[in-house]
This record gives sequence, C-alpha cells and structure tokens, in this order.
Amino acid sequence: MIDVASGATRPDNTVLVTGNRITYAGPAASAKIPSGATVVDGRGKFLIPGLWDMHVHGFVWVFSEFAGPLMIANGVTGARDMGWYIDTTLRWRSDIAAGREIGPRLVAGARVDGAVNKARFVAHVVTEEDGVRAVDTLARRKDGSRRADFIKTYSWVPRAAYFGIAREAKRLGVPFAGHVPYSVSVIEASDAGERSIEHEDDLMRACTSRDSLLRARFGDTTDSEPDQLDMIRAQARLIRTFYDPARCKSVIATLARNHTWVTPTLVVYQPYAHAFDSASTHPGWSKYVPGLVQGGWLHKSARVTPADSMVVRSYFSFDRTRDLKDAGVKLLAGTDMPQAFVYPGFSLHEELELLVRSGLTPLEALRAATYNPAEFLGALDSLGTVAQGKVADLVLLDADPLTDIRNTRRISAVIANGRLFDRAARAQLLKRVETALKH
Repeated sequence: MIDVASGATRPDNTVLVTGNRITYAGPAASAKIPSGATVVDGRGKFLIPGLWDMHVHGFVWVFSEFAGPLMIANGVTGARDMGWYIDTTLRWRSDIAAGREIGPRLVAGARVDGAVNKARFVAHVVTEEDGVRAVDTLARRKDGSRRADFIKTYSWVPRAAYFGIAREAKRLGVPFAGHVPYSVSVIEASDAGERSIEHEDDLMRACTSRDSLLRARFGDTTDSEPDQLDMIRAQARLIRTFYDPARCKSVIATLARNHTWVTPTLVVYQPYAHAFDSASTHPGWSKYVPGLVQGGWLHKSARVTPADSMVVRSYFSFDRTRDLKDAGVKLLAGTDMPQAFVYPGFSLHEELELLVRSGLTPLEALRAATYNPAEFLGALDSLGTVAQGKVADLVLLDADPLTDIRNTRRISAVIANGRLFDRAARAQLLKRVETALKH
C-alpha cells in the first residue's frame, strides 16, 4: 500500500472491502478474510487511492455515455465537472451513484460568465446584483437544498458582477473557482476568496509588467467572445517581451498566503505546442471518441500553423508549475477534457507525467490526483488515502508509481465505489465504447 500522505510504501498488506467501504487495511497476518469473499491477488503489486481529474467538462453533450467508462478503465474514480448544463451533470451523478451508469463520483459546478458569452448553459451576469442572483439560483434550489457544488467563473465576468459572486458565495458558504476574469487581477481574485485558479494562462499574464494592458484589451470586449487562438498569439507576444520575475514571485506568494489552489492543466496545451503531431494527439485513442467530437478537434488543429506552435511553446512554460510548487501553492491534477485531443481517463496519466516533467516528484504528482483533491473538497474523512472506513475507490498497479510516474498506466484492477473492475472487466469497458462508436 502506498500512503500518498507520507510517501511510505507498506509491504505485505491485505485490504478488505465490504459494500463500498474499506473495512480493513493493514498487515496481511492480522486480516480475517470472510468466507465467500472475492479475492484479488495483489502480490508484487502496488495499491493507491483512486485517481481524480479535477477539471473536466465530460458529462454532457455527445461524450456523456463514453466518458464515464473510459475514466473508470483508466483508474479515474473521481472528477470535478467545471460547468456545462448543471442539471444534466447532476442527473449523471445520480445515475452513477445509483449504479445505473458507470463513471467516477462527480463534483458538479455551474458556469457564470459575462454577456459576450452566448452559450445557453452559462448564467450571464453584468451587474453586482446579477452576480448575487446567479449564486443564489445556481447554488440553492427553492427548497434550500444544494444544487451546484460550486460556481465556475469564466473569463468575461464584469468586475462588479465578479465581486457580487465572491460576496454571495462567501455568505452562503459556496466555493467559487475557475478562470480569473479579465476584469480583475489574479491577486484581487485570490484576495476575494477564489478557491482555485484553473489553467496557467491567467497566472502567466499576471507575471508580466503589462498585466493591466492585457486585461483591458480583452476585458473590454462587449460584442462577442474573442477567438482563442488570436488571444494566445497576442498574449504570447507581450508575455515573451514583458515577463517580470519579481512580479511573478509576488503573485505566487499571494496565492500561497491565501491558500488559493491551482489546476495547471498542462496536457491541454500540448497538441498546440507540438503542431498536432502524433505524439501529442494520440491517434491510437481516437477509436474511443465520437466522430462529432473528433471533427471539432480537427477543425481547431487545421487553423494552427507551425509558427503558432512556436508561439504557444513560448507562451506555455513548465517553469510556472515548478515555481508554484516551490512556493507552497497546492496543485490539483486536471485535464480540461474534452478539449482538442484531451481524452477521458487516458489524458490524466499524461498530466501526471507532465507534472513530474515540471519539477514535481512522482509522489507530489500522485498526491495532486489523490490526496489533494480530497483535501480540497473537504473529504479527507472518506477519500484520498487507503484506510479503514474510507470509500473503496482504489487502483491496483503492476509497478511502483513512486519510482516512475508512468506506472500509473500499468493498471491491474480498479475498485470504484466498492465495485471491482479487474483486467478483463476494464478491457470490456474499452471494447464496449469502441463498439458503440462504430454503430
């Protein structure tokens, strides 16, 4: 058993699961195995808590029925959905919890943005009162029960509305997390109580002496949402020219002081940074993706030139992730699935490898997908480690992930909410998705 909290590896253990709970986790010699129990031979293997993807948009649209099985097959037993149609996500969560569907346990967010975002699944806000009303509507039902688990802020929330969201979220005890809107600075967002900042775009912008210029340029948009690639091109030129290490250090220190978490989502940048080559697009996984989704991905890739890839590589840097870690900012592993060539389940393992490439140890990367999500969600009493009384979300590996983080891919068995998926069952999940997509 790998203790992701301490880093200790404890040999010669037995873990008993009854229902969806761990009822014993300790020395094999002291274990009392009930008669008729299903026995999984773990000799020579390594047991870790179930993995979490803390940034997905997977449980709506055409991906819904495929994302869950793919994530479970890859050992991802928990996910934080960052906002789409909230009621659809809640319905999937209910079906998964009841065993009607296969997928990870879900934490559901509701997205809020400014009027320039025309998407129907977004709550649109302009004034401070709009921000307050959005939190009230999305976080609570009429009977007072919780609806969304958190509020997801997006890039074009106006300044007054943002602080209305922050004030009402604090009053109701509802977390808010997401993008830092152009209308506020990263320091202001952290000081206002934003629970986690998603992606490293906003941080990299804050690390320049032209932060206010960049925010004014894109934040003043009133007609329609700017093109993402055009934004990256424009921001990269300024970031490359006006990067200020002292300013960056100060911003990161603020995040650490305020206990603001960061989800880097390094994997989402890779296809753009590497000109959509086969190493970054993983064509072998395309059989698990609906054709409609693939078409959208290919449309995005067609617009990216080799020069753009060079721009993205200069814009995107592993250095910021290392700086965050060194300053004590807590990190979460997330993928932003289903952005272009970001696959349910599979891409989380790539994210862990990228975190190690950024300077984290394998233990720190593993913790970002296990212990840290449980801590972030206030659920360490039931999740995050392998211990008696905790929920049976577990992954059995054929090799030690602490010696090589790529070993998280070498899965022997997954237990999700007490349900065993051995090697054959995992293969069947993958085959079921592949077969369904052929018809």
